Formats: sequence, C-alpha cells, structure tokens
Amino acid sequence: HAYIVFGKKYKNINNYFNLSKKANLKEAAANLYKILRKIKKRGFKKIFVAKIPNRGSGLAINDRLIRASK
Repeated sequence: HAYIVFGKKYKNINNYFNLSKKANLKEAAANLYKILRKIKKRGFKKIFVAKIPNRGSGLAINDRLIRASK
C-alpha cells in the first residue's frame, strides 16, 4: 500500500509520499501528479490519503483524488 501524506509530522518511509512537508497547499497541488506517477511506477495497488485541508488549492486536490477513486 502507498500512503499520500501532508505535513511535517510524517517520516520518510518507502511507501509514504509527502505532498508538502511544509504543509503548503500550493506546493502539494504542484506535487500531486508527480507523486501519483511515482506510486504507479512502483506498482502499488492501493493508495491511502491523509486528510488534506479542504480550502484553497486543497479543494482541487481533494476533488481530483475523489474523481480518481471512482
């Protein structure tokens, strides 16, 4: 399983992919597709996502993740 996380409280682990260690929503949005491609390339079948704040760029991130999960 792969885990998409957000913020500095998460450690660097092989299957953890941090959208933004600084908890910056614009940085997270810029990193989203790069991280999704990286997860796909490594062959993970399931992705778990930590809660992303639902404001600003977080709205777009959450919308994209919800649509991708269907």
